[in-house]
Amino acid sequence: MDLDQGGRQLAGLILDAAGRGQHDQVADLVAPLDADQLRLLVAVLAVQVDQTLPSAPATGPAAVCELAINAAAPMFGTTPEAILSAERSRPVSDARAVAMTAAREVGLSLPAIAEHFNKDHGSVIHAVRRTADRPRLADAAARVTEHVNDRYTARLPRPEATVVSLHQDQPASAFEPDGPVEHAVVAAAEAFGTTPEVLLGADRTRTAADARAVAMTAARIHGHSLPTIARHFERDHTTVLHATRRIEKTPPLRDLAAKIAAELPEEPAGASTRPADVDEQIPEPGHRSPGARAQERAVPVAGERPQLRVAR
Repeated sequence: MDLDQGGRQLAGLILDAAGRGQHDQVADLVAPLDADQLRLLVAVLAVQVDQTLPSAPATGPAAVCELAINAAAPMFGTTPEAILSAERSRPVSDARAVAMTAAREVGLSLPAIAEHFNKDHGSVIHAVRRTADRPRLADAAARVTEHVNDRYTARLPRPEATVVSLHQDQPASAFEPDGPVEHAVVAAAEAFGTTPEVLLGADRTRTAADARAVAMTAARIHGHSLPTIARHFERDHTTVLHATRRIEKTPPLRDLAAKIAAELPEEPAGASTRPADVDEQIPEPGHRSPGARAQERAVPVAGERPQLRVAR
């Protein structure tokens, strides 16, 4: 066995088994090795154990992501550098998804995780959902999450005043939602770690644009018309239409919008609903209603003169 090539994978299996308390499995993995291979294995284990701690006493989301990445890498026989790269092999993709999920579980926002991994929000959402759908990855993510919670404060510089909570506080907001559309705004803002005021404002950053589009799509799925949604956001209906079409082409964001829509409240009892809010359609270009066509037939076209009949 050549530990120069397979050492990281073997070390990952040993660390995984040891973390589960499966000492017999550890013994079985080590038994076939000779003295030279054991020495090499010890060196590889030392490197991988050291990687599970941040390289510097950093605080905040970066330290959380670093801990999650360093803990997930040996489980899948890969390296932190590979997780942060563009490599898409199965072991690296699984390790990346587990690390993202652990970071999400301990409270980091989608934008914070996406920024550290140099991905977009949709990639993080997809990774979290993929991990949840696979028991092996979900189990690994749970152990990485526990590891992050155990190790995060241990490496922070003292005094205790420098210790930062793992869970990011939501930005302060005085917004009080009224009705399903505004509840969609609040839910989308929370999912993206921002505020309803940002979604309803003119901010065009990627975070604001994605969160705003998800809120619009959730309201649309809930049954609200394009003009109704547009009025809430102080935009025109074509902006809403463009946003919903973009979300429909992005499965992770589409799923998030559907989840938000399913949890939206109905209109408050006794709320006045204008007919336009119930069944408001956007006419296609060139469309004329039957009433408009009848009116056109009834009114003479400019330039035409009525024909006069003279009695003889």
